[in-house]
Amino acid sequence: MFIHHCSIIPDGPSHVQQVLLGMGPALKPERHAFYDRIGQSVQIPRNDTGRNPHPWFDDGYAKALWDFRNDSLLLGDDNRTLYVRDVDRTGNNALLNTWHAISSLETEYHVPKAKQYFPWNDQLRVECSKLDKRVKHGIKFANCSFLRVEGVVRRFDADTPLFDQPYELTFDMAYDSRLVGQAIAFLRDVTENEHSAQNLCRMFATPLMEPYKHLSYVLYGDGGNGKGILLGALSRSFPDLAKPVDAQKILGGRRGQGGFSSDQEANKLIGTLWVFDEDADTVTVEQMTALKKISTGDTISSRKIQQDSVDVKPRCTFVIATNNPVITTMTAASVRRFVYVRMRDNRKASDFLPLLEFRDRFGVAPFIMASCSLWLKRGDEPFRDIVIGDPTDLSEAEQWLVDQIVSNGYAISGANPYSESAWEHKNSINKLGLKTGLKKIDGTATRVLSVEDEQRFSPYRSEAVSAYRSADTFMIPEPPEPIDLSGAPVPLPSEFGFVCDYVPANPDKKALNWKKLTKSEQVDTSSRPSGAAFAVVPAPGFMVVDMDRSKDGGESGWDIVNSQIGPYSSDDFPSTYLVRTPSGGFHAYYRIPDDLLGKVKNAAHPHGVPIDTRVEQKGYVVGPGSSVQEGVYLLCDTPENGDVPFLSSKMVLWLKNHGYVNGFENDQPQPAVDHSTAVHAGSRFRQSLGRPDMSPIPEGSRNNDLHAWGFGRLANHPDNKRQIEADFFERGRISGLGDAEIRASWNSILRQLGHQS
Repeated sequence: MFIHHCSIIPDGPSHVQQVLLGMGPALKPERHAFYDRIGQSVQIPRNDTGRNPHPWFDDGYAKALWDFRNDSLLLGDDNRTLYVRDVDRTGNNALLNTWHAISSLETEYHVPKAKQYFPWNDQLRVECSKLDKRVKHGIKFANCSFLRVEGVVRRFDADTPLFDQPYELTFDMAYDSRLVGQAIAFLRDVTENEHSAQNLCRMFATPLMEPYKHLSYVLYGDGGNGKGILLGALSRSFPDLAKPVDAQKILGGRRGQGGFSSDQEANKLIGTLWVFDEDADTVTVEQMTALKKISTGDTISSRKIQQDSVDVKPRCTFVIATNNPVITTMTAASVRRFVYVRMRDNRKASDFLPLLEFRDRFGVAPFIMASCSLWLKRGDEPFRDIVIGDPTDLSEAEQWLVDQIVSNGYAISGANPYSESAWEHKNSINKLGLKTGLKKIDGTATRVLSVEDEQRFSPYRSEAVSAYRSADTFMIPEPPEPIDLSGAPVPLPSEFGFVCDYVPANPDKKALNWKKLTKSEQVDTSSRPSGAAFAVVPAPGFMVVDMDRSKDGGESGWDIVNSQIGPYSSDDFPSTYLVRTPSGGFHAYYRIPDDLLGKVKNAAHPHGVPIDTRVEQKGYVVGPGSSVQEGVYLLCDTPENGDVPFLSSKMVLWLKNHGYVNGFENDQPQPAVDHSTAVHAGSRFRQSLGRPDMSPIPEGSRNNDLHAWGFGRLANHPDNKRQIEADFFERGRISGLGDAEIRASWNSILRQLGHQS
């Protein structure tokens, strides 16, 4: 027999105790009041002291009392939020183990406005607080759970007290590291790069793992790339918790003006954990106010037809899948709020058959397992280096701006021959990552647009450069001619603030014992040594960018830096101490920004790019004025402001994206595993005889460790690709992985290193 003593609270509802204890299964049809969560008919005691028996309060409040009585209405950890058990809508009338937070009893239980009495919410909070159970804002599997405790995501096994509590999301399936590995392989297969794969993986558990409500996701790419399959896995597994929405309606139309349709669409946010638009239209800056409210859980209005509006605090993660522009402001808050995923396009339907079979067999559970593992191991910060812009999205006015900026470094928006409205111009500036400023042109201060966010602008710059080249109109600026010193000594880089050591060099350009000389206290390396040639060893905090001629007749290092980073003497490629080599290459001297100290590699032609870096006592270049067998090193330029400048932010980004910075391999950084260790410390993966390590990889890290092992071998030995692939599959199989996930991981490595599948 259910026994519970209800509290009396100030201004609280009456007859709570009487109704709570008096409710029960309806024994006669005429006593039926409502059907509960398992399809049982329930009757409610009525006030029958007069001629016309009537309820003491609306049946919606009675239904909430019945849920409380049957452990289907509980408090959360904050002792404030009420959670209600989800309803099985399949017709099986099963009691589900998933929960959703409610904004109010009135909204959840459909209490008409005329009968609403808001102290009921306080009454139920008081009653729920007397129970030992609390709904945990986390995810539970049959053998473990994941929950944020004291600001950190943690895993709890089944023998811990926290595991016994109800969780907002509960799976009957056990957490399985093999399923996690397969899910990760599929996510890598449908995305363009490793960072996108990890951001997509992070999405699944975001509403229950993020430290506070703030993240929204943008899945960018054309149709037929698998995003619908993955989002469908959410809605198929949790139809009440994951719902499709129309982003245009919920964000107030293209101009973000709200209205009745927005309020209607907002109903889908109530009680959900994920909402998504599988094929969203363009998202504009004007819609950012509404999108911010959804992202951060601010109060918004919701209204059903012929009903009054209610206030809703969204708790769901908003996912926008689109091949149209998503234009956000360039504030730090926007950068924190949006997580981008670049999907892999140009796929055939048959490519997704294994993914469909996997989804149909296991549902969304393996992807949520993988997501929980990622939040646990990788922390709270997603990757922010994903570029989603597409040059095909440009209007004529925007294309003109891009062309002007690529050609001149700036654009005079007032000279744009293609008209834009004020709000269109605002969107164009944010879309392209531009800023407004003043520039003196022909002696007159002129308002111009230039690049503020190079990451946003980069896809449009790359396309424009390609177009100019194909049209034979793109001009690489000519390098400065050698300075005529009229017999005077060549000024050394140290005279321009470049800290370095000078050591002797031979006519073959070799500087013997240079490391020993720079560390010796008995040798003075602060001035140029005697002899025809000498070498410059950059000190910590300094480096030389060595732009070589291409040996196969392709682009030179000078051409690449000017076309991909910016023209020489611009903010992106600042003029500096510049030396021409006898072969026609150039040495550009720079300071290293503080955040890159000790991280830039002493690299020679990584991945075939004819650019070397000589950095921080790890390498040297032949100094200016040196005469070697090939010819003379000639000084061509000195810094405008007297001291060698720092690398520009655009140069830093380029170096990171092209493998010159530790922790950033190839076109994308690889955080899941330390690929720099895989490449430069091959002993970790090799046995003492120099043979590859073919030992089984322990369960729990098989996919990541196998990926790192294969990546490191192929990056160092691309000429041995066929043998490495065979070893990769063999080691994956003996580690217990299936061929499908091994193939997906191998294809991911090939894409990252620029190899053909």
